[in-house]
Amino acid sequence: MRKYLNKGLLYEWFTASKMPILIGLVTWGFIARHILGSYVSIIKNEIAEVESNHFMAADLGEYFILGVIFLAIYSFASGVSKKNTTMFLCSGPFTKRQIKINELLCLLITLGLFIIMYLYIAVTIYVKNNELMSIVNCYPQVILIEVVRLFLFGIIGILLMIEIDSLFSNSIMAYFGMIALGVVTIAIIIKCRTIVSYFGSYGETMDKIFGNIVYGNSKRLSILFFGGPYHSDDLGIIFKGIIFSIVVIGIMLLIFNVLEKRAKLETINKIFSCKANENMIVVYLSIGIGSLINSIITSISIDNTVGRFGRIPTYTSTELMMRFAIDVISIGIITFISYKIIKKILKVVG
Repeated sequence: MRKYLNKGLLYEWFTASKMPILIGLVTWGFIARHILGSYVSIIKNEIAEVESNHFMAADLGEYFILGVIFLAIYSFASGVSKKNTTMFLCSGPFTKRQIKINELLCLLITLGLFIIMYLYIAVTIYVKNNELMSIVNCYPQVILIEVVRLFLFGIIGILLMIEIDSLFSNSIMAYFGMIALGVVTIAIIIKCRTIVSYFGSYGETMDKIFGNIVYGNSKRLSILFFGGPYHSDDLGIIFKGIIFSIVVIGIMLLIFNVLEKRAKLETINKIFSCKANENMIVVYLSIGIGSLINSIITSISIDNTVGRFGRIPTYTSTELMMRFAIDVISIGIITFISYKIIKKILKVVG
C-alpha cells in the first residue's frame, strides 16, 4: 500500500480543495450545532414532562447535507475538466492507480476532519448544558455511536461517489450519472416487486423471503440509520450493524479495485472510462427506462380500471400471467428501443 502513496499527490489534492474544505467544515459546524441543539431542546421538554431522560441521536437523513458538502469538495478537487487533470498528473511520475488511491485517502482524511469538528461541537454543547447533562443519560454513548455512523456511512458514501465517478471520464456526466443511476435503480426495484406480485401465493412467498432478507439486514442497520434513544439491549444489534457495514465497505473496495483497473487513459477523451463500463451503464439505463415507462403505463391502466369499476378487480391466475407477459414484452421492447437510441446518441457525441 505504501508504494501507492505520494506526498506530492496529497499536497496537490489538498491545495486544490483547501477552500472548499474550510467552507465545508464551517458549514458542517453550524449544521452539527443545530442538530445537537435541537435534540437538547427535545430532551429538556421530555424531562420537564417526565417522559424520558435518554438522549436521542439524529436520523441519518439529517446528515444528508454532509454528503452534498463532500460532493462539492470532490468536484472542486477534481476540477471542471477531469480529463485535463488526469492527463497532467499521469504525465508526471505518478501512475493512474496512485492518483485514485491518494484521492480516496484524501477524502478519508477529510472525513476525519469533519468527525473531529462534530466531536468539538458535541463537547461544546455538553459544556454549555453541563447542569442539564448531569441528569441526562447516554449522551457520551450516543455521541460515540454518532461518530461510528458518520465514519461508516461516510466511507460508504465516499466509495460510492468515487466508483460512480470512475465509470465516467467526464466529470459533468459523472454527476448526471449519479442522479440517473439512482432514479433507474428505484424504478427497477419497484417494477420487480410488481412483477413478483403476479405470481399469486408463490409471489407472496418470494416477497416474504425478500422481505426477510431485507428485514434481517435492516434490523441490524436500522439502529444506525435512525435515532435512539439507545439502550444496553441495543448493543448487540449495533455491533451486528457495524459488522454488516464493514462487509459492505469490503465489497465496495473490491468493486473500486476492479473499476480502477478497467479505466484506461486511452478513453480519457470519451464519456465513459472504458467500453465495458459504457455497455454496462447503457444496458442498465435502458432497463431502468423500460421499467419506468412500463410502470407509468401500468399506473394509468390501473387508474382507468378503478375509474370504471370503482375498485381494482380480482384477476384470475391466467389474467395475471397475461399481465406478466405483457409487462415483460413491453419492458423488453422499450429497453431495446432505449438501448438503440442511447447508443446512437453516444456515437454522435463521441
